[in-house]
Amino acid sequence: MDTHPKESHQALHAICYYPKLTFESQRNGETVILVLRKHPITQLPWLLNVLILVFLSIVVDIFLLRYFSTGQFIVFNLFAAFFTFSYAWLNFLLWVYNVGIVTTQRVIDIDFHNILYKEFSAANNEKISDVTAQIGGYLGSLFQYGDVFVKTEGFEQNIEFMDIPQPSNVANIINELIRDSDKKP
Repeated sequence: MDTHPKESHQALHAICYYPKLTFESQRNGETVILVLRKHPITQLPWLLNVLILVFLSIVVDIFLLRYFSTGQFIVFNLFAAFFTFSYAWLNFLLWVYNVGIVTTQRVIDIDFHNILYKEFSAANNEKISDVTAQIGGYLGSLFQYGDVFVKTEGFEQNIEFMDIPQPSNVANIINELIRDSDKKP
C-alpha cells in the first residue's frame, strides 16, 4: 500500500492527506501531513437515533393530535424539533471537531468532550516510542477502520486515534516520520 497518497482536501472527509490548512498552535516550518476523524460509518448510531426521534415525533403527532389543543400541539412539535436538532447538531460538531493531526514535527489529538471542554494532546516525533494499529470486529474489517495508539517516552501523553479509516496506513506514515526524525542530527 502506498504510504504517500496524493494530496486530498475535501471538507468533512475522515482522512485527508497533505491538506492545505493551518491550525492554532502550528509551528514555523511544520507541515500538516494527515487530518483524521472517525470513520463516517461510526456515526450511524446517532444518525439512526435522529431518524427514530423524527419517526416517533410523527407517530405521536398522528395518534395524539385529537387529544391536544392547537397550541399544545405546536409547543410539543417545537420542543421535539428543537431536541432532535440539538442532538443531531451536537453529535455532528463532536465528529467534525474531534480530529487527529499528523505533521512533520509532531502528532496531535484534539478532543471536544462537549461544547465547553476541549483537550489538546501533542507528542513530538522524536519522543514517540511505538505506534500500533488495531482493527477489530466485523465492521472494522469490512470498512477498514480501527484505532491507532501512539506511545511516547517519559511523561508525555500517549495519543489515541479511535475509529479512524486506514489505521495501518496511518501507523506506517507515523513510523516513517519517526524514522526520519531519528536520522536528523
